[in-house]
Amino acid sequence: MTEYSADHGLPMMALDGVTIIRRLGGGSDAGLFDGYEEISPGDPGYDELLPTARENPIRDEEPERPVDPLTMAQVLRDAGLDSLDVEDS
Repeated sequence: MTEYSADHGLPMMALDGVTIIRRLGGGSDAGLFDGYEEISPGDPGYDELLPTARENPIRDEEPERPVDPLTMAQVLRDAGLDSLDVEDS
């Protein structure tokens, strides 16, 4: 069986301000995988990744591109829903 994995992108500082998140992906004979690795203080590599992760925090904020109300209305209409049904829930 052959396997490979690689990190993708910069390490990110989690919302807790301590944990580092690193995106991983790869594959094996069983198929592809995609996920995240959590690195905590004391884990191997934590100290080396910390400066970069601090410069790349995960942001807990609204997306830069909000949902277009006309597009949302069209999607709801195509799904057989009414926008008032969605707003009530």
